[in-house]
Amino acid sequence: MPAPTDFLLLDAAPLAAVVLSATTLALLGSFLVLQRRAMIGDAMAHSVLPGLVVAFVVTGSRAPFPMFLGALGAALVASLAISALTRYARVEPTAAIGVVFTTLFALGVLLVETTGARNVDLDLDCVLSGQLELLFWPIKEGATPWSAESLAALPQPIVTLSLTLVATLAAVIVGWRLLRAALFDPQFADTRGLRPGLVRTALLLLTTAAVIASFEALGSILVIALLTCPPAAARLLTQRLGSYVCLSASFGAIAGLSGYLLATRAAPLAIGSAVDASGSVAATAGALLLIVALRSTQSARRRRRAASPR
Repeated sequence: MPAPTDFLLLDAAPLAAVVLSATTLALLGSFLVLQRRAMIGDAMAHSVLPGLVVAFVVTGSRAPFPMFLGALGAALVASLAISALTRYARVEPTAAIGVVFTTLFALGVLLVETTGARNVDLDLDCVLSGQLELLFWPIKEGATPWSAESLAALPQPIVTLSLTLVATLAAVIVGWRLLRAALFDPQFADTRGLRPGLVRTALLLLTTAAVIASFEALGSILVIALLTCPPAAARLLTQRLGSYVCLSASFGAIAGLSGYLLATRAAPLAIGSAVDASGSVAATAGALLLIVALRSTQSARRRRRAASPR
């Protein structure tokens, strides 16, 4: 068992990244699932790749700010392309999403292979499963985790993901009534001048920011899984919006924590070596959804049997 200092150095940062990102993505994904727009998150997770590569080619570095701008630009291009195909070409929305994100992702793969991006860890493995193993917290021997010196040494993705979670929680809490009206009664919201279309756009932009913040550390596979699986599981357990949103965020955090521990602690005991943490967390999120679905099916069967005449 690693010493506490080893845990802080090797595991604290990636574990924090997974839990922070999982909570944020599941929270935002809960609203996308309610709107039946979960594929939008899938599109964003794939579409940011060409923007990341272009930002690297233009600036010659992987500094956070230009990479964020490149990814945001690609996400906006994807959103505009989906809207244009839906509105002007009259393509069915899910088909438009599929066309746009596969095209942009393929373009990103080609750019990775034809530029120098693959030589700076921006390769296909990084795109799919992230770089959790490269998140180190260089805390000094004997230093407390909450000292100013230790906090200043936190990896930049942890700071970014923490700010993203805080911003998401603040937006949901402040705009709760507006979100509820825009989601469940957009006609009423429109008559009251609440602009439900603007609310949906703001929610999409916030989701895009969360996807971009999570992409480098977690990769596209985990981002997609966390946007969809925890909210889908929560949807089977409650009909109340508040409970549903809280359950979604909780399921996301549980999947992130348990998936990481399974990959780094349970797997070495079972097979002799650790496994990819991103894949483990994604599989755990899917397993959580499967367990909840089976339980929900069994409960529905029991209710039907109890209600049927004997």
